[in-house]
Amino acid sequence: MYKIFFNLVFKRLDPEKAHHLAFRWIRLAARVPVLRTFVAAALAPRHKELRTEAFGLRMHGPFGLAAGFDKNAVAIDGLTMLGFDHVEIGTVTGEAQPGNPKKRLFRLVPDRALINRMGFNNEGSLAVAARLASREPVFKTVVGVNIGKTKAVPETEAIGDYVKSAERLAPYADYLVVNVSSPNTPGLRNLQAVD
Repeated sequence: MYKIFFNLVFKRLDPEKAHHLAFRWIRLAARVPVLRTFVAAALAPRHKELRTEAFGLRMHGPFGLAAGFDKNAVAIDGLTMLGFDHVEIGTVTGEAQPGNPKKRLFRLVPDRALINRMGFNNEGSLAVAARLASREPVFKTVVGVNIGKTKAVPETEAIGDYVKSAERLAPYADYLVVNVSSPNTPGLRNLQAVD
């Protein structure tokens, strides 16, 4: 079904526009109770044999979605409805930022892959924390929060930027990930150096 839908709709769209369209549909489906129940029953069956525990967190199963798809914590229930047993949102930076200039997402159709040069585009830790604080979950799921350095923050102030994000977002996270590996943020990988 996905292959037919991809060839009819998504393949004809710019990859970033296709991402946003799919994202809107996922969010819409999660808001309609009958549709949400049907999709979850079909795609997210719960089997006790798949229950997983990691770092003290109990999950319905081992399949999670890594950061990058839901950067602003707007579709956690929709993604859980699709069968993800834990959802990592982000990467969220201390301050809002637009990310890299477009075109920044490239499709490699023969390889069934994407090249992502988004650059941590997100609404910032304050907006995402407010959204997480007001969230009324439909599905019980483990929520991780991935934080990164704001591009405009100098490398010498990076720790303060991470601390700001952590203080704002950790109260709403089951786990926190500190992202120091994006090649799209100048100087970020220097933070991996050991003195």
